[in-house]
Amino acid sequence: MRYRLIVPLLLWAGLLSAQEKYNAVVLADEESFTMTSATSGTFTVLRSVRVFNDAGLEDAEFNEYTDQFRSLTSFKGTIEKEGAKPVKIKKDDLVTVSVASGLAEDGFINAYQPTASYPFTVTYEYTMSFHKGFASFPALFPVTGEKVKVEKASYTVQVPSGTEIRYIAAKAGEPSQKSGKVDTYRWDFPVFEGYADEALMPTWREIVPFVMVGPVNFTYAGVSGSQGSWEDVGAWCYGLKQGTEDLPADVVTRLKAMTADAGSDLEKVRILYDYLREHTRYVSIQLGIGGYKPFPASQVNKTGFGDCKGLSNYMQAMLDAVGIPSSYTLVNTNRSQFLPGFAGIGQMNHVMLCVPLPEKKDTLWLECTNPSVPLGYRHEDVAGHDVVLVTADGGIPHRVPAYADSLSRDFRELEVLLEADGSAKVSVRRSLYLDETERWVSIRDWKPETQRSKLTSGLTVQPQSFVLTGVKDNFRDYDGPGYCPWMQVDYTFDTRQYATGGKDRLFVPVNPYPMGANLQRSKRQNDLVCRHGSVTRERISIRIPAGYTVESLPNPVSLDTEWGTFTASAQEQDGMVTILQELRFKQFREGPDHYDSFRTFIRAINKAYSSNIVLVSK
Repeated sequence: MRYRLIVPLLLWAGLLSAQEKYNAVVLADEESFTMTSATSGTFTVLRSVRVFNDAGLEDAEFNEYTDQFRSLTSFKGTIEKEGAKPVKIKKDDLVTVSVASGLAEDGFINAYQPTASYPFTVTYEYTMSFHKGFASFPALFPVTGEKVKVEKASYTVQVPSGTEIRYIAAKAGEPSQKSGKVDTYRWDFPVFEGYADEALMPTWREIVPFVMVGPVNFTYAGVSGSQGSWEDVGAWCYGLKQGTEDLPADVVTRLKAMTADAGSDLEKVRILYDYLREHTRYVSIQLGIGGYKPFPASQVNKTGFGDCKGLSNYMQAMLDAVGIPSSYTLVNTNRSQFLPGFAGIGQMNHVMLCVPLPEKKDTLWLECTNPSVPLGYRHEDVAGHDVVLVTADGGIPHRVPAYADSLSRDFRELEVLLEADGSAKVSVRRSLYLDETERWVSIRDWKPETQRSKLTSGLTVQPQSFVLTGVKDNFRDYDGPGYCPWMQVDYTFDTRQYATGGKDRLFVPVNPYPMGANLQRSKRQNDLVCRHGSVTRERISIRIPAGYTVESLPNPVSLDTEWGTFTASAQEQDGMVTILQELRFKQFREGPDHYDSFRTFIRAINKAYSSNIVLVSK
């Protein structure tokens, strides 16, 4: 009787403890892939997750992609709650959605989101069959969200004897191996206590457990290749492109006529880049074999749409038609560096175009999915990233040049006409440089309400009568390696309460656009990482209303730390108060034991941004 009472009590106590600490607990994630031949294999999964709240629900959802290369051959599941009968989940309960809507070779997302009161446990058991080959095996990522514990996880790979594989594993060590008629590799993970999602944290590959595996030599949709090196990967992709670059003769004639009067290769590129922007649109669809082979340039020309591969291939074909060489380029926009020792097409998620421009002693990196990106600008998802140039001689690893941190700038100039009742008319000029321009490139095309909401976001005062008065940029001014995109946005707004207080005294914010940071937690779990430096600067001129004088101004601030620098000053002259503030973040990486120093820096900045000027009536 004592045993019967104690065990449930211990289990319940453990459940309550976990519920307070975690969003979810992965009780088991046991996955295996069996390669039966160069073109077929079977993937089996048993995954059980205990969910405590909404934040843990993502790790309990079922999502699998299927297409002509992979199919969901079996599926079952259960949802269990304490004291209730388990609810069965059948394959018919899955929601299946096309990701291409018939535009190309359809792929489908098969999904299920469990619904039950918390806490509950959901378990999935399923099998995927692979056909026509694979360039990589399914990867194991037992956890995706923060505060999710993994109690048990393993991954087993079986391949025909002698099959060479490449793998990379985090937080699992080297696999146990067995050889025979099949070669078996198994990774067993220790308990993972979860991670905290914090600002300025390292990349996922440093934090979460995972395994990525693939064959060195492979066959995919009847096309054989190797992933022994990036040269091999590029050679395979080059082979896939063959036969897709041709354009109809009349199109080639038209392109040559369009560029006949161009005085330089740069001008030819500009004309064709504009043509791409005006006549095509990006559609995220899986075109060609498994999303690896680009859609033919002639078809993109006819339909006017394509994914990153199709649009880049089309742009390359147009450039080739007017005699300008370029390289189809593989890149990962989420990760700046290749995973070490793991050449593989599965590392890449994007394609762009590399265009050498000897006349300017420069190289253009064309973003063909969004030709609104200024010509000559390397946007922040590719600048400083490892890439592979796909050439007739195979793949050539290369790194896209990064920019100096000092070029990334956001400057605001405000003129505030303050009235005695606290209301004000405000004029703003915002000057943006380099990557700070990226999210504003299409501002002219936005609806007025979108322009208003984005430009007034972060204000501590309530804006009325917003008017966008002007937009300028240098997006068409590229003329060599020193080019830096720049944009100027001018707007005005009124506010009924810029200052607070009464007739005798007004409290005026030094900056209605405070740049203060949320420190989130008092303790830090991850390293502090800032990959790119930046500069933010404000100059705010406030006209003192008639009948008032300055009682006090904030003290000047000057900070110079390992994290960056911050300066602030305020002075009065001829009935105007002028505030100058500048925040420069450096690149840094420091351990969590430095968090107190970082918090001290941020708190000083927050205090300066939130300070007030005090005016008194004469």
